[in-house]
Amino acid sequence: MAEKFDLHLDTPPRAPTFALAVVAIICVGYLGVVLLGVAGSRVGAGSSIACGIAASGVAVMQIRLASHALRGFPLRGRALILTLQALLTLLPHLAVGELWNGVPGFLISALLLSTRGKAGWILAGCVAVATPVLVYPVAHDVVAALSGLIPTSVLGMSLFALVRLAKQVSEVHSLRTDLAQLAVTQERLRFARDLHDLVGYTLSSASIRAELSHRLLSQDPHAARLEMAALIDTIRQTHMEVRKVARGYRELCLDSELISARLMLGAAGITPHFSHHGIELSRTAGSALAAVLREAVTNVVRHSAARHCTVRLTQGQGTTRLIVINDRPHPARREAECADESGLRNLSERVTLLGGTLLVSRPRLRSGEQFRLEARLPVEDVASGPAGPGGAPRARRLLTWASDPALLQGDPNGVDAVSGP
Repeated sequence: MAEKFDLHLDTPPRAPTFALAVVAIICVGYLGVVLLGVAGSRVGAGSSIACGIAASGVAVMQIRLASHALRGFPLRGRALILTLQALLTLLPHLAVGELWNGVPGFLISALLLSTRGKAGWILAGCVAVATPVLVYPVAHDVVAALSGLIPTSVLGMSLFALVRLAKQVSEVHSLRTDLAQLAVTQERLRFARDLHDLVGYTLSSASIRAELSHRLLSQDPHAARLEMAALIDTIRQTHMEVRKVARGYRELCLDSELISARLMLGAAGITPHFSHHGIELSRTAGSALAAVLREAVTNVVRHSAARHCTVRLTQGQGTTRLIVINDRPHPARREAECADESGLRNLSERVTLLGGTLLVSRPRLRSGEQFRLEARLPVEDVASGPAGPGGAPRARRLLTWASDPALLQGDPNGVDAVSGP
């Protein structure tokens, strides 16, 4: 299905072909009418033949130049071609006078299409002024000389507008193709990111419960059955989240993730310390912080030998902070960095979209090395959300829940400031 979609978008539009056909019809039709007027006048046969040759040359060069302009290709020998077209469109005025009126409009169109900036418009204005100057010495009539300005200007601007409009249509078509491909790419990235953030977490939780059930099977069958029941629920949850990712309706709940993270850490033998007091979050910000918490806890379980994990959610000084700290991280290895790179990059993208930052550090304390991940969101972005009744922003207030000894002892931050990546 995707291949058919791409092939359909890559089909070239018909506007350039149609515009080139119209340009050819205008050239043949207008110049044919002019030649009929010249042939029906009293000018000599030599002048009529010369005008016919000039008209043929003008038509060929005009069509060629329009073709190059529509395709966006540079015209080789542009100066020579424009000089020759100028001679073929202006000199016949000296032989047939006002009968050649309007033909310089092809030169105006050529100059505007092949010359960028103000230079093209200045040269086009000079051509328009040169038309009555060349006609008057032959016609000796001011009205006849000035009457050529209107058809010359209208013809030149019409051809120029026709080619430019067709080129714009082609560019819009190409831009639509690029936007469609970009949308497909973004959707693939969203799917990959959500699959990693959602399914990776639940599969990690399922793996831990399966290992725990295996260990308890011979020691405590009853506890093993309970863990197996929890494993079944986790697998069902994974199935539901895969469906949500596929449909694009994924929205995490931070309250649920806090509870789930505590249970997962406890099942892995890691003592959890959680604290959050009076925090108000919009649904978008809560979903982003829930994804950060999920990925952080998953990394703690997978890539550390932690005994304690602290999760703090604070709000103050215009910033909401989610801090996840664990002790006894594994030594930094290239393999682990590669494994965590996509997850941290996904989290950074989520937080950046809300105007926040994601900081990672490995501070060394007296008790040993720690791994610290902190997500910061501005309060104005966090507090804003879909309007509720009366136009007030709708936000969720997290229930007060503290089990962190650092906060219970009166330390609002608990650890040193993050040095940043």
